[in-house]
Amino acid sequence: MTDRHRTVLLKRRRSTRIRAVAAILAVLLALLVGYGLWTVYENTLTPAAMQGSQTNTKPSSPGELSPTAARALKAYGGEAVWKTATTVESTIIVGGLLFQLKGINIPPHARITVAVHIPHVVIDPVDDSGDIGVLDGFHVMIETRDGKLLEQRADAREHLQNASLTTKWDRLNLLYFLAYAFWGYYTLPNQLMRSDITWTELGDGMLQADYGTSLPVHSRIQRFWFDTKTGLLRRNDYTPVAADPNARVANVVFEHGMSNGIPYTSKRRVKTTLAQYGWVVPFPDFITIDVEAWRLH
Repeated sequence: MTDRHRTVLLKRRRSTRIRAVAAILAVLLALLVGYGLWTVYENTLTPAAMQGSQTNTKPSSPGELSPTAARALKAYGGEAVWKTATTVESTIIVGGLLFQLKGINIPPHARITVAVHIPHVVIDPVDDSGDIGVLDGFHVMIETRDGKLLEQRADAREHLQNASLTTKWDRLNLLYFLAYAFWGYYTLPNQLMRSDITWTELGDGMLQADYGTSLPVHSRIQRFWFDTKTGLLRRNDYTPVAADPNARVANVVFEHGMSNGIPYTSKRRVKTTLAQYGWVVPFPDFITIDVEAWRLH
């Protein structure tokens, strides 16, 4: 091979490397731009977008419904319906990054039954063995299908496996997290009337709840955004303390279903936020919740 041919070959190789690097940079730039555009879209044109601004900090008096709370309660069936209701029965599928990190999840199509007026929840089954999980206040237990007690934890709140998102859960921690979470999600309309929860209307469509310390919930302080026209829930922000006390998430409602004339949240996506009550990170989904069937009794 002559020096000329060798020089031409080196130039071709160098040119090929330059084109390859340029192509990689172009792809990375396109991904970055796409992610940025997706972030803007997610936070401005989807249910993840917040509405209204904070104009008030005075809590409502016990037993008094603010305009936003009254509109929401009416949208979900009304005061009479929820005062006389006893349970919510559902079939659900949950997934997402959190359960991959924790190394455990309930099976698809599990049945969740919650008591409307007290934090009592049954998850059937709680794992592939077919065992049943029960939450009663802060007490959790796992039983066989014929009622034999397998394990229990008297105060699950005091035994959280939440040092970080990657800290693995046992069955009782998984049970506690999902049971109290679904009790909160399903009984929100009734919560608006409870005297042991302090509600503050921060602005039209925006409520803040102080749950105190006597109820099993994600975090004591939570914010809720409701559609100002329909009254239906759009977003709920909180700290999932049982998973990681430093996490900040937005539980975004993408779809509602209807059961016997009562709307219910049928598709939720829990996303991490860039700051508390701020913009959501589009992916990955922290938790996915799809409700296959729901019925109020």
